Amino acid sequence: MAEIGRSVEGYLFQTEDDAKIAREEIDRINFISSKMGSDNPAAILAVYDRMVQNKTFITPVGQEYMRTLRDYLYKSPLIKDEQIKDIPIVVNYTEALKSDEEKARERRQKNRRVKTFKKEYKISLGIIAALIAVVISMFIIALNSDNPNILNYKTALENQYASWEQELSEREARIREREDELGIYD
Repeated sequence: MAEIGRSVEGYLFQTEDDAKIAREEIDRINFISSKMGSDNPAAILAVYDRMVQNKTFITPVGQEYMRTLRDYLYKSPLIKDEQIKDIPIVVNYTEALKSDEEKARERRQKNRRVKTFKKEYKISLGIIAALIAVVISMFIIALNSDNPNILNYKTALENQYASWEQELSEREARIREREDELGIYD
């Protein structure tokens, strides 16, 4: 039942999307055929060349139409055989003919690559954790440091001003003692 939707013009396509492309190509073939007369081989050659250049037809349905145009051009005495370009094929047949075993092997190799990424992910998480520990230890060292920095500048300045104030008080007390000894009064 599902094969009916994938069958187009006697070709059974692998997917519904491929069959849809073939149906669209049939619409293009009908449009081109209605606009192009069969009495002017030069015009047909120009249209053929444009279709080859643009890879207009990629399914077997379109390729078959291209083949009929090509045969017509070869039979025409007005067109030289050297002028007729080959029809491009967009399917990679060596890939299509690969055995299931080769495809399974390629999938396993891709899965191995994913596993190596998991290992690298774990390694990167370890490195990130180590870097976070280093940053935290740098903050702890900076907070406990005597040198003023962006983290403890307020405390360092307050401590410095307090030490200056204490130093000034001690000097003032010594000066007063000295004045008392010398008998100097204000």
